[in-house]
Amino acid sequence: MDQKAKENTPEAYWKQCLEWAAEKDYSFRQCCNMVNVKPDGLSLAQIDRLPLQVSVEAASVFSRLNLPASSISRFLGTTPYLMEEMQIWAENSESWLRSCDVTRASVLLIADGFSGEGPAWGVLKGAEALQTTVVTVAPEPWEVIDDYGVTVCALTESLLKEWIHRGESIGTCQSFFCLSSDLNDYQRKQWQEKLGVPIYRQLGLPGVQSSVIAWECSNQQGYHFPIDSFWTEVINPQTQQVSSSDESGELLVTALRRRSTTAIRLRTGWYGRLLEEPCRCGSQWPRFILAEKCV
Repeated sequence: MDQKAKENTPEAYWKQCLEWAAEKDYSFRQCCNMVNVKPDGLSLAQIDRLPLQVSVEAASVFSRLNLPASSISRFLGTTPYLMEEMQIWAENSESWLRSCDVTRASVLLIADGFSGEGPAWGVLKGAEALQTTVVTVAPEPWEVIDDYGVTVCALTESLLKEWIHRGESIGTCQSFFCLSSDLNDYQRKQWQEKLGVPIYRQLGLPGVQSSVIAWECSNQQGYHFPIDSFWTEVINPQTQQVSSSDESGELLVTALRRRSTTAIRLRTGWYGRLLEEPCRCGSQWPRFILAEKCV
């Protein structure tokens, strides 16, 4: 493995993540002290020695600066993303769109989801990377579908629900991207039957990345996690011990490349199981089969 490849492995990103957390995150150091763990030198295989994280602090070190750390604070309102984090967001969004057959020839309407840390920002940057034609902000997207020749529409679950309840035509649209994490399997199946086109879903966590932590490919058989950005574990919620392969439990996420806040072994409240075997779409990343989302 050449030097550049070594620098882009999950282990390399994990080492950087730990170094940043140990230096900058006082709460993380306190938690480690409480369970008598020194994170220095821990490999990803030993990540279960670290304490669980229940939430991500809304205010990061960057949000307390008098001047913005970068133009990202203006781009995303009050959410302080770093430039490299925006690039990661764009790369993962591009992979999601590409896996669902969005191409340069597509016309993508992003109807809503731009507020604050909204997931529409990631989809926009991913579409730009694909050089896809994008139309943005449409309070009633069904009114402009045919005008722009839209083939793909990205929107939140609430606006998609309104569209379906109104009985409006989908016109030239061939697929939908749901920018909310609340659309369950039963509802999605009903809506797909009514619309006659696929609806693709994503998982996101405010404070870490509100879109494209994981996403469905065109096979719709679980959520793909890019392991160079997000490391995943499944634990027994009662014992908090790591579950064996294919065993159901609560999903933990570690944001390996997040620096403006720390997210190490973050409890997501998502229940299901991880599958290691490759998806039919060809992705080698692990898949998470969502069973139930706990509130």
